[in-house]
Amino acid sequence: MQSRSLIVATAGHVDHGKTSLVKHLTGVDTDTLEEEKKRGLTINLGYAYHHFTSQQKNQNVSCTLGFIDVPGHIDFINNMLAGFGAVNHALLVVAADDGIMPQTREHLSIIKLLGIENGIIAITKIDKATKGRLRQLTQEIKELVTDSIFASAKIFEVSNTTEEGVVNLLNDLKSETIRIGSQQENRGDRNFRYLIDRAFSVKGIGTVVTGCVKSGSINKDEHIAISRSADPTKVKAIRIDKEDAETIAINQRAALNLDTSLENISRGDWLIDPSILHPTTRLDVTINLLDPSLSLKAGAEYHLFIGTSHHIVSIRQLTKNGPFFQINAQSAIISHYGDRFILRDPASQHTIGGGKVIDVFVPRKKRSSEERIRVLTASNQEDGLALKSLIETSPAGLNLREFSIKRNLKSQKIEMFLKELRDKELEYVRLEEKTSKDAIILSNDYFKIYARRMITLVENFHSANVNVQGISELSLSREAQLPASHLFFNCVLQVLLEQKLLNLTGTLLHLPSHKASLSIEEREFLTKVRPLLERSGNIPPRTRELVDLTGIPLRKLEVILKQITRSGSLVRVAENRYFLPETIMRLAEFTEKLMENTSGQDGFTVIQFRDQSGIGRNLCIEILEYFDRAGFTRRDGNTRFLRTEKENIFAK
Repeated sequence: MQSRSLIVATAGHVDHGKTSLVKHLTGVDTDTLEEEKKRGLTINLGYAYHHFTSQQKNQNVSCTLGFIDVPGHIDFINNMLAGFGAVNHALLVVAADDGIMPQTREHLSIIKLLGIENGIIAITKIDKATKGRLRQLTQEIKELVTDSIFASAKIFEVSNTTEEGVVNLLNDLKSETIRIGSQQENRGDRNFRYLIDRAFSVKGIGTVVTGCVKSGSINKDEHIAISRSADPTKVKAIRIDKEDAETIAINQRAALNLDTSLENISRGDWLIDPSILHPTTRLDVTINLLDPSLSLKAGAEYHLFIGTSHHIVSIRQLTKNGPFFQINAQSAIISHYGDRFILRDPASQHTIGGGKVIDVFVPRKKRSSEERIRVLTASNQEDGLALKSLIETSPAGLNLREFSIKRNLKSQKIEMFLKELRDKELEYVRLEEKTSKDAIILSNDYFKIYARRMITLVENFHSANVNVQGISELSLSREAQLPASHLFFNCVLQVLLEQKLLNLTGTLLHLPSHKASLSIEEREFLTKVRPLLERSGNIPPRTRELVDLTGIPLRKLEVILKQITRSGSLVRVAENRYFLPETIMRLAEFTEKLMENTSGQDGFTVIQFRDQSGIGRNLCIEILEYFDRAGFTRRDGNTRFLRTEKENIFAK
C-alpha cells in the first residue's frame, strides 16, 4: 500500500489552545509531564498522530497526519525551535479573546526564517468572542501574515470547548496530507538523514530515538552513522506511532530502536549516511535580519538553532553589502546546502534573524576574496544550476565528492546532471586525484589554458637544456603556478600524459619528440656501463666500484653520472648508487606485489622488503627512501604504504 505523511508543528502564543486543539484532532493529550499539567502550559515538545486511509486512483493510500505541539511560552523557546527543525507544515493558532500576541509574531517570524512552505491558521476560543470581534481579528491576522506562507492560507474558526470547526480543520489537513505527500521528493536522489529530537531508554528494548526523516530512506536492520561520533549503529526496529514498519522515508516521523547505548546519542544528533557525514565548525551562509538596521558584531557570541541543536557562534560578514556571512561555532555542526537556521541575540532573549547554509567546505584563507564570493554565488542555486555554474567559475575545478556532501546528492544524480551538461555542449575534463581518488570536473576552457602553459614551459626548458631529458614534476609545478595544491597540478598532468601531449621518462617530463643530446664521451660511457648495470640486476655497483670497473677517475666519473642522470638514462637512488630506469620499474613492480601479499591496511616493512627481494638491508633502505621521495611510497613509522600506481611515477 502506498503511504503519505504530513508532519505539522503548532505555533502561537502561550495559552491560545494549541495543545487542546491537537487533542481534539488526534485524541492525544501531548502534555505528559506532571509540571505541564500542574501549570497548564506546554514545556517540552509533544507528539500526536491521526491515521487514515484514502482512495487515490483506485488505490488505498495509508496516511499519517502527525503533530508536534511546541511550547508557546517565551521561556521555552529553545524547545519550540527544536520542534520546527524538521517539519514541512505549520499550524498558526491565535486565540479569539487575546488576539495577536508577542509570541504569535515571533513564531510567525521563525516560520518565515526557517523557510517552511505550507501552513494553515486556526482561530481558537471562538465561543469567547462576538462575530464582530472574529471579523476584526480575521482582518488583523490577514494583515499580519502578508508576505508569509500564510498570506493565502485558509483560516478556520474553532472552539476547543464545543469542538465547533474542528472537523473542518481536520478534513483540510487530511487533504494537505494527500497533496503534499504526493509531492515528496524522489527518495533515490539523496542520502538518508534523520533528525533526532528525543532519545531515551526503554526497559527490555534499549535505546530509542524519535525524529523526522529529512531525506532518503532506510530499512529495518540497516546500519547508519551517529553524527556525534561517526560510529555505526544498527536500526533494530522502526515504529510509526504504534505500528511497526519495515522502512521509513522522507518527511515521515518515526521512533527507531538502535543498537547503541543512550550515552552515545541525544537531541540534536543525526542518524546519517556515512558518505555525507561532514561535521564542521565553520559555515558560509546567507542571513536575513528581522531588523535591517541591526548589525552583527564580529566579536559577539550569538545563539544559533539548526535542526534540533543549539550552538554558540560568532559571525563575520564576508562582503560589506553582500548577503554572505561566515559562521564559526564552538561545537561541530552537521548541515548541508539549504538547511535553515535561527539566530538569537547574545542573551538568547530575542530572535534577530535566520538564514540558509550555502557551503560546509570553508577555506581558511581568502574567505572573502572575489573568487570565493563567486563560488558562493554559484552555489546558491538549485542543484543542476549550481553544478553548471561551479564548473564554469572554478579555476581549480569542482570536487564531486565535496559537491555530493554539500548538496546531499547521490553520485547517480550528479552523473545525470553531468550528462545533461555535456548534452548541452558544456565541455569539461574529468580529473582524478591520486591519493584520495576524488573526481575533479574542470571546465575545458581552464584545462586548455593550463595545458598550454605547462607544455610551453616544457618547450622552453628543452630549448635551454638540450642535453637534459626533461624537467621534474616538482619544478614544472612550481613554474606553472596552477591554482590550488600540487595535487591539482598532478591531476592535470595525468591527463596530458594520457593524451600523449607530454611523456614521462624515469621521473622527468618531456615532449614526446624530445631526446636528450649526450656528448660523445657520455654516450661512450653509457655504452660501457650499461652492460655492467644490466648484469648486476637489483644490486648495481657503487660509484667507487664503477671507478675500478671503468678506469675513469672519481671526480670525472661523478660529473658524467650527473649529466647522464639529468638525461634520464640513469636514476640516482642514493649518493653512491645509480640504477637503470628499467631496474627501478622492476623494483616498483616487486613493491606492488609485496603490498598485494600483505594486508593493505598493515603495509610492509624494510625487513619484509629485504627478505622477499634478497637485497641487503642498507640498499633496501636507500631504494625505499628513493621511492618515498618520488611519491611512490609513504612511510609511517616502520611501515610503508603505496601512494599510487608505479606507472604514474616511473612510466616511460
